[in-house]
Amino acid sequence: MINKKKKIYYIVEPLNWVINWEGRYISKNIRLLYNIPVRLLKSSRLIISLIKNQIIHFGSRNVYLPYNYKYVNDSNNLIMTWYHGTDRDTEYIKSLTEASKRLSVIHTSCSITKSQLIKWGVGKDRIIVIPIGLDVDLFKNTASYSKKEIRRRLGIPDNSICIGSFQKDGEGWGEGNSPKYVKGPDIFCEVVKRLNEKNPVFVLLSGPARGYVKKKLSSSGIPYRHLYFKNYLNIAKLYRALDLYIVTSRAEGGPKALLESFASGVPLVSTDVGMVHDIGENGYNAMVSRVDDIESLVYNCQKIIDNEGLRKKIVMGGYETVKDYDWKLIAKRYYEEIYSRFL
Repeated sequence: MINKKKKIYYIVEPLNWVINWEGRYISKNIRLLYNIPVRLLKSSRLIISLIKNQIIHFGSRNVYLPYNYKYVNDSNNLIMTWYHGTDRDTEYIKSLTEASKRLSVIHTSCSITKSQLIKWGVGKDRIIVIPIGLDVDLFKNTASYSKKEIRRRLGIPDNSICIGSFQKDGEGWGEGNSPKYVKGPDIFCEVVKRLNEKNPVFVLLSGPARGYVKKKLSSSGIPYRHLYFKNYLNIAKLYRALDLYIVTSRAEGGPKALLESFASGVPLVSTDVGMVHDIGENGYNAMVSRVDDIESLVYNCQKIIDNEGLRKKIVMGGYETVKDYDWKLIAKRYYEEIYSRFL
């Protein structure tokens, strides 16, 4: 029997980006499926300190580490999500061992991050892997929009190969002129530059802090358009304009674009990161390259551009794969594997 006295408090970052939408979808579906009260709160040390005898899910490492964990009342059951990281994240890793002692569960979305957390001192019995989910219907329903019409509205030439990149890959929340190493914007720009030598390329960008990429594209003479929506859901329509989506990250929890591309019918070329490592099958639903392997990324992109049969195969493989990642199914796993033990 569910303990109705306990609520789930899902803590998100103050700024509006993809991780916050993960919290919204988890909260919404847990409420709908199980009639359990879930409150979505923006991170605040004062608010966190006032919660007692409840379930608190910190939706990213940034809202629990490196210091916020010290303000949490010990009467709560604590969960923290850690999507990805590298050995460069020294401040977080340094605080992880001590902070993790107060956690009932550390959740992550992929096997690579699980292995890293174990290496950094977290007991493997405390780690639960549940992948990122997607509102599959949202992305499938954009099929009613004409690709030609969307491209015309966005100013994308009919004869160009439209490449998508929808992420945050600059440091901070300003212009983002300093590259965020983990997202691999330097690799992305080099791959696109080489592709442009053989193909007329147009790059469609979304997300905050894209200054570094925009300057690099401009210096290479590559046309682009950047659209940043405050409402993440608007991004679904952009996929209808794409011929190809490229992920060049050095570490990821998803990326979200993996599932978005699958659901939207857009061929994906990605490095072997995050959930790509777990569900991306080279030549079936994606083309997968080693991290930092520019030659392989360019080769795989060109292969998709040149081979219509391969494009169709990858698109169909993506459609089949994404069925298992609808938010209703993923939220059910959150309840069964994490929340139910405390209710």
